[in-house]
Amino acid sequence: MIAQAEAPIPMEQDFAAIYQEQHGRIFRLCRYLLNSADAAEDAAHEVFLRAQKRESTYDPSLPISSWLSGIATNHCIDLLRRRGTERRVFHLDSAEMAEPPSRGPSPLTEMLVSERGNGVRGALSRLAEKYRVPLVLVYYNEMTYDEIASALGLNRNLVATLIFRAKQQLRLMLQKEKHRGMSH
Repeated sequence: MIAQAEAPIPMEQDFAAIYQEQHGRIFRLCRYLLNSADAAEDAAHEVFLRAQKRESTYDPSLPISSWLSGIATNHCIDLLRRRGTERRVFHLDSAEMAEPPSRGPSPLTEMLVSERGNGVRGALSRLAEKYRVPLVLVYYNEMTYDEIASALGLNRNLVATLIFRAKQQLRLMLQKEKHRGMSH
């Protein structure tokens, strides 16, 4: 019997094990970016299919989670761009394209486990896409402003402005909710 040497890189492990280990994180990232659990489930599945096809591009000196997050981020950004193109093609305004509020858990359920978590999750899900996406990329995916600018096709200054305004809007939403809670 000829002994086979085991490769040191994780991609040569059973891909099912990688899927088991990383699926939750990738699903949450997709859900934050797409603001929809249903769309995120489809996107996460597609991310793993793409990763399996592109495993030769994986650099074993980097964490596999970073590589998968990059694939997920690019895929979700492509989906968001397609949504924007569809809106323009069909001349639909944002009210017509708005998804009904989800009855399921909000996008940050697993990530935020503090007292203010519910308020933050709700406020984040109500942010306009142009603010939510860069904010999620910088805080959840830990991308730099330059990386976000490159991924979204924007300049760095605009990314910084969008993130600043997103934080301002979140702060205002949370203050309003806090005041509403105190008056009841």
